Amino acid sequence: MIFGIGVDVLEAARIKKTLARFGEHFIDRLLMPAERAQLGRTKRPERFIAMRFAAKEAIVKAMGTGFAHGIWIRDVGVVQNAWGKPEVAYSPRGEKMRRKLGIGNGHVTLTDEAGLIVAVAVLEAAPGRAPKAASKIAKRARAAPRRKARRR
Repeated sequence: MIFGIGVDVLEAARIKKTLARFGEHFIDRLLMPAERAQLGRTKRPERFIAMRFAAKEAIVKAMGTGFAHGIWIRDVGVVQNAWGKPEVAYSPRGEKMRRKLGIGNGHVTLTDEAGLIVAVAVLEAAPGRAPKAASKIAKRARAAPRRKARRR
């Protein structure tokens, strides 16, 4: 059973500008240690970072929490397996929230074309756990007032 689906689209140029402005500080705040290790092996770091940013957004949308309610940007991520397939990864805090929500396996796909990055995440409900078990947390997340993001 599907727990949630999340999609994110962003312009790669936004990440390029952010990297130019904040550099290593942005990378440190964004990437999990496993993602950081893979960044060191990539030939196109700006593309890699943009794809990870979009993937994180798609994953938390599928979780129904966004970057709130106990989830930070480094609590979810994407690492490539030995075949190059992107796989959803969680920090210890993200793993705790995943279990609390009743989320099982996660799937993500990433693509880029003409300066756009697209990420789609599909999260399955954990075996033996009905999604209703997470309804209180998800309801609270949806009911919480949204803060406007500051643009600089």
